[in-house]
Amino acid sequence: MISDLAWLFGAVLEVFRIEFTIYGFTFSLWQVFCFDVVAAIIGWILGKVFLDD
Repeated sequence: MISDLAWLFGAVLEVFRIEFTIYGFTFSLWQVFCFDVVAAIIGWILGKVFLDD
């Protein structure tokens, strides 16, 4: 059971380590995921500040 969970986490981390290049910039899926999380949090905060009734 624990070994299956460890294998799953390892497989997910391997997927997140995949790198790709767009217009000369190299990104990993991990960097894209972190950017999405930070952008969502900042967008939520800005929405609460400026659009909250």
